[in-house]
Amino acid sequence: MKASAGRFETAVVERTFLYWQSKATSGIPGRNDLHPDEMRPLLPYLFLVDVEPVPFGFRFRLVGTEVSRWAGREYTGVRVNEAEYGPNWRSVFQAYARVVRIGEPELAHLHAPWVGREFLRYERLIAPLSSRGTVVDMLFGALHPIASRLRDVQDGRAD
Repeated sequence: MKASAGRFETAVVERTFLYWQSKATSGIPGRNDLHPDEMRPLLPYLFLVDVEPVPFGFRFRLVGTEVSRWAGREYTGVRVNEAEYGPNWRSVFQAYARVVRIGEPELAHLHAPWVGREFLRYERLIAPLSSRGTVVDMLFGALHPIASRLRDVQDGRAD
């Protein structure tokens, strides 16, 4: 689902999309267009992913503290493959590849890919970044649990 046509369930992910959109006035924004001081409240929920052209792949450049907490591990520096990311790597890899290929943001509502935390439902935005204007060489995104599931997790009622 394209983010512009999507239905946001969390304020964090919607604000992240609106921030990215504000930077995309003349095409795909680049990493240099993003300024941490402009999105300070969102930082714990954000991630940046380098697109590695040869061989084609992805490596987490930065992962927010809340995302790491939910995942139960630090992913900064980790590549999206089975050896480093874990057994649920393929769906993440395919989503990132789709955004690189299409060059448009993607919004999704999913079960967490982290082993032992699949009960957690979250909203995810993946948006393209380009240092050259057209070729996607980085991804920018946000994750946030969907509220009802977050309350279930906090209350110990995860199903």
